[in-house]
Amino acid sequence: MKMIDLLNYFLQEKKLNGLSSKSIKDYKEFLVPFLEFAPDELSDISINVVNSYFNLLLQRNISKSTYATYVRNVKIFLVWIEKNYNFDVAAKNIKVPKSPKKNPYIYSDSDIKQIFNLIYNGSWLSIRNCSIVALMLDSGLRQNEISKLTWSNIFIDSNYINVTGKGSKDRIVPLGSISKHYLLEYKNSCPFSSCNVFVTRSGDSITDNTIKLFMRKYSLKLPFEFSSHKLRHNFATNFLIDSYYSKGSMDVYALMSNFSALMSVLGHENLETTKRYLHIANQVVYSRAHISHIDKIFLN
Repeated sequence: MKMIDLLNYFLQEKKLNGLSSKSIKDYKEFLVPFLEFAPDELSDISINVVNSYFNLLLQRNISKSTYATYVRNVKIFLVWIEKNYNFDVAAKNIKVPKSPKKNPYIYSDSDIKQIFNLIYNGSWLSIRNCSIVALMLDSGLRQNEISKLTWSNIFIDSNYINVTGKGSKDRIVPLGSISKHYLLEYKNSCPFSSCNVFVTRSGDSITDNTIKLFMRKYSLKLPFEFSSHKLRHNFATNFLIDSYYSKGSMDVYALMSNFSALMSVLGHENLETTKRYLHIANQVVYSRAHISHIDKIFLN
C-alpha cells in the first residue's frame, strides 16, 4: 500500500471526526516531508527509516519545539497505521521530546492601552481590528473562531457570545463592556452588510490569514510579543488572576474554584492544557504578594 494513500485516508478520517481545517492542514504540513523522505510502500517502512528521518531533522536549523512537533505528528500517523492496517513499526515506542515551556508574557494595563492606541485611528477597519483584539483579550476567542463569528452568535444585551469551536462544539463566552463598545461602533461604521461579523476592506468574510497579517503588522511596532495566541494566553491567565483577587483570598484553592469555568470558556478538552494557566496565574499572584526578606531588613 502506498504511503501517500494512507496519508489521504488518515486526513479524511480526521475530517470526518470533526477536526478543523487548520488542524488537518497542520497534519499535512508536518507529515508530507516524512513521506517525501520515506519509501513509497508501507511494507518498506521500518523503525530504522523513521529514526533516519528524525536524525535528518536534527541536522536542520529548526527549533526544539518544531522538531518535537514533527516527531509527534509522525508518531500519531504511524500509530494510526498500526491500528488500522495490521502493520508493526513499534510506533508507540517513539519518544516525543518535550518542547521547552515558556511562560507567556502577561500584558500590563499600560501594555493593553498601548495596543489599542496603536490600532485605533478612527477608520472602520481600525475599529474592526480593535473589536477583534478586544474579543481575544476579553473572551478568549481563537483566530478561526473570530473569522467564523456571525452577528446571530452575539447577544449584546445578555453580555455573552455563542461560539462554535474545535470539533464544531458550541460554548458560551463572556462579553465585556469595552468589547461591546467596539463591536457596536464597528457595526455602525462598517460600509458592508454581512451575516459574518468581520469583513475585509472589499466586503468579503475575513480569513484567518487576514487576521494573522494585521497582527504581524502591529507586532513590529510594539516592544513586546503580540499575536492571536498571546492575546488568548493573556485572557486565560488574567481570568484566573482576576477571579483570585475578587475572592479576596490568597489561598491557591481560590484559583482552583474557577478552573473548570476557564476550561469551559476556552473550549479545552484536555485538563493539562488549562492547568498551565493555573500554574502561571499562581506564580503571578504570589509574586505580587511577596514581601522581600532583604527589603524587610534594609527598608524597615
